[in-house]
Amino acid sequence: MLRHKGHSSRKDNLAINAVALQDHILHDLQLQNLSVADHPKTQVQKTENKSLKRDAKATIDTGLKKTTQCPKLEDSEKEYVLDPKPPPLTLAQKLGLIGPPPPPLSSDEWEKVKQRSLLQGDSMQPCPICKEDFELRPQVLLSCSHVFHRACLQAFEKFTNKKTCPLCRKNQYQTRVICDGAHLFRIKCATRIQACWRGYVVRKWYQNLRKTVPPTDAKLRKKFFEKKALRREARDCSICLAPLSLASSQRVDTGQRSRETALLSCSHVFHHACLLAFEEFSVGDGPPFHACPLCRSCYQKKILEC
Repeated sequence: MLRHKGHSSRKDNLAINAVALQDHILHDLQLQNLSVADHPKTQVQKTENKSLKRDAKATIDTGLKKTTQCPKLEDSEKEYVLDPKPPPLTLAQKLGLIGPPPPPLSSDEWEKVKQRSLLQGDSMQPCPICKEDFELRPQVLLSCSHVFHRACLQAFEKFTNKKTCPLCRKNQYQTRVICDGAHLFRIKCATRIQACWRGYVVRKWYQNLRKTVPPTDAKLRKKFFEKKALRREARDCSICLAPLSLASSQRVDTGQRSRETALLSCSHVFHHACLLAFEEFSVGDGPPFHACPLCRSCYQKKILEC
């Protein structure tokens, strides 16, 4: 009799252990979420919505009683744990067949996990699931120090129907919402804006420098003073006080030809004949040391038009 009792007790223990392991596997795969127990709740909600629609009355909005509600400002940089409570123990864990789940991580342990993720540079890399940058979208840190988009991780859990890390396959991980990717993205945007503004300031400074300081090359120097003279828009000769160039209508009426104009290296413009007469009239000045009638600087001349 004792032998039969011992044999039956062993069979009972094996059956209990088998049931406990099966229950643990079901909980591990999260198959209990696929049960049909939630359908009556949805039916009750539908009936409640129908009753609410029947009892609803039409109201006229006159716009007189409008209260402005201030939007609630939430701290976007706040970090919090998504699953603060550990999952309940299964029968196999209660019997000691399988180890219990790890306890919730403390704030110091989360800081260590976050430091490990920062050293790996996970927030600087794109999300391992969607291969896109984190930017300002919600970001989650797992207890195994891997980082994903929150929406991507939720879609992965829904698709696989189990809670395992997509990279290291760790089971029953803990998740924490972080903002490292958003912080790095803001810094990146700020540096780009600063670089664009600095480049714009330097380009404007260089353009003003090119307009005010003449170049050292002879050809570029001639072009510089020609542009400077044309920018002045001198209309009359400073020697004879006559127009530098006659309009086409004046040429037809008077039958005169336009006189040659000479551009000096100091960017002043005169009639060429007036300048030659001034050079002959000036006493004591040699050919290479003629002085400009306006600025009194030595010049070189160039005929612009006939």
